[in-house]
Amino acid sequence: MSWGPMSRCSGVFKRALLLSLAFFFLAVSPCQGAEKFITLVYHDIPEIPVEKDDISRRDFVNQMEYLRSHGYTFISPRDVLAAAAGEAALPDKAVLLTFDDAYTSFYTFVYPLLRFYDCPVVLSVVTSWIEQGGGVYQDKTFMTWAQIREVSESGLVTVASHSHELHRLVNANPFGNVERAPFAFLYLPKEKRYETEAEFRERVRDDLSRSVRLLDAKAGVRPVILTWPYGSYNTLGVEEAKKLGFKMMLTLDHGYADVRNLDRVSRYYLESQLEWLSIFNAHLARELREKHLIRAVQVDLDKIVVKGSHEESDRNLGLLIERLLKMGVNTVFLQGFCDSEGSGNIRSLYFANSVLPVEMDFLSHAVNRLRAREMRVLVWMPALSFELPDGEQNEALKVREMEEGRIIVSRSWYRRMSPFDGRSLAVARAIFRDLAAHVDFDGILFQDDAYLNDREDFHPEAVKKFKALYGVEPRPARLESDAAMKKNWAQLKTDTLDQYLLEIAATVKGYRPHAVMARNIYSEVITNPGAKEWFAQDLSSYLRHYDYTVIMAYAAMEEVAKPKRWYENLYRAVKETGREERVIFKLQAYDWGNKQWLGDEAIRDDLTYLLALGVRHVAYYPDDVFLNKPDVDAVASILSSRHLIER
Repeated sequence: MSWGPMSRCSGVFKRALLLSLAFFFLAVSPCQGAEKFITLVYHDIPEIPVEKDDISRRDFVNQMEYLRSHGYTFISPRDVLAAAAGEAALPDKAVLLTFDDAYTSFYTFVYPLLRFYDCPVVLSVVTSWIEQGGGVYQDKTFMTWAQIREVSESGLVTVASHSHELHRLVNANPFGNVERAPFAFLYLPKEKRYETEAEFRERVRDDLSRSVRLLDAKAGVRPVILTWPYGSYNTLGVEEAKKLGFKMMLTLDHGYADVRNLDRVSRYYLESQLEWLSIFNAHLARELREKHLIRAVQVDLDKIVVKGSHEESDRNLGLLIERLLKMGVNTVFLQGFCDSEGSGNIRSLYFANSVLPVEMDFLSHAVNRLRAREMRVLVWMPALSFELPDGEQNEALKVREMEEGRIIVSRSWYRRMSPFDGRSLAVARAIFRDLAAHVDFDGILFQDDAYLNDREDFHPEAVKKFKALYGVEPRPARLESDAAMKKNWAQLKTDTLDQYLLEIAATVKGYRPHAVMARNIYSEVITNPGAKEWFAQDLSSYLRHYDYTVIMAYAAMEEVAKPKRWYENLYRAVKETGREERVIFKLQAYDWGNKQWLGDEAIRDDLTYLLALGVRHVAYYPDDVFLNKPDVDAVASILSSRHLIER
């Protein structure tokens, strides 16, 4: 073998290889051996890599040699299933090798090596590609059914389904954008509608069933392992796969695989390029914590969408994308609702849904185009301030306040639904379910409407819940005279808001398992302990429940005389929690009180100062692509993530 064993590698190659492997091997300790294991995913193993996920034959052999010589044990799917059933423990430093797509190189090169090393692996087969003699990669060749049967009968190779035809992109919205078939709800242009949940389930079930039948008939294999194409899946697909008898489902989720979660087996995606080794070093230095330093802009889709004109809206979106690319940001908080009147109370949305009118089904298109340019998109959505078409129901659900002994609908800026009423949650879950089904986003940013001030919520359901817990109703006079009761009342409201949002998050994750959850918090809550009762918000609770806490560090809105000192106090309070990596500082770029844009230099200086303090993640709001506010050149040097080195 001319590529030679590891002892014959160059010194540079050795160092590169050791660094790349260190990321996913270093943290595995003997105490993890019983439940956790490493799963590696390979694709084609050619002489010379062509695609990004090709691994050269020389590199592959050296990786095998490294694993064997450093105490790692190759395990089989049978070992994993036995460990999951409690029949046997996995060895320390266990590694499961998987090969996707069944390229010819597996049969001609990898398979002989596996026999030499006596190494078990998983081979995932896209049955339509084998039937057709080729897949989506025109320059690649694939194994035959006879070859698949042969390797399966060796006892070393466990053949898995990689679907029949789910390894493709499908039409996902009226604009013709495409998304990955395993979790996208099809858009049906002739019928001008989206696939229903029942139709989605049937499509996935029929495809997987066909794959199972072909593997059985052509290769003599009844697969119990499913490898999701692109690593993409949702809860609906997982449920259908389980009905067909699949016991393990391989994904591309990050982290270590765990025998307790065989329906979502994480795998490490190997690529031929080595540029990312410096990032691995940074991961190790940070003990594998937060992987992204966020540089974000919060964008009003209201300014982009032109009612009645897809063409003008798309043109505006193009201008926005050009601006964001020039700025170099890596994250966009994108408005998912229509609030062109600026009332904060939402009557229509920018995505297809079953609850509110659709202003324009534009969000999916916008998110698709932003993500295609490697920007993460968190959809910015209200949690409570929806105005429902049914006027009677709309008023019945509203938050209540006490005024001169009378309980009335709250007069606050946001006309919110009460989180205490189960019907409010049903409405929100329906909206977010449709959002998650029809838009392929990276996360949700909850609007700052998720609060209850100290005069709210005297909604009947809230009063009933408090009385059930404490035996008395939360009357204002009683609350003022009884400190313990007042504290309990504030805590109940805080907990109820969290429970409400976590229920929404669970609905979203059923369709978008990898979606992160971020929530706006008022800056006063960070530095003033008494503000918890004013807003029913609590920093420690945020840090427990959400992936990111977004501090609305709006110095002008708060009429702060000395912004830098104020920023220092905010950061100090955050640093004391030890969770700085979970907090985003969002600055304001517009002074709503004086109705004018803040100076470009002031915004740049504030962002610079926050980063100098040690703040990890920064953002600003609002942005105006047409006025160039803030000036793109002024903030690009601070916000650009192109050469960002993670600390």
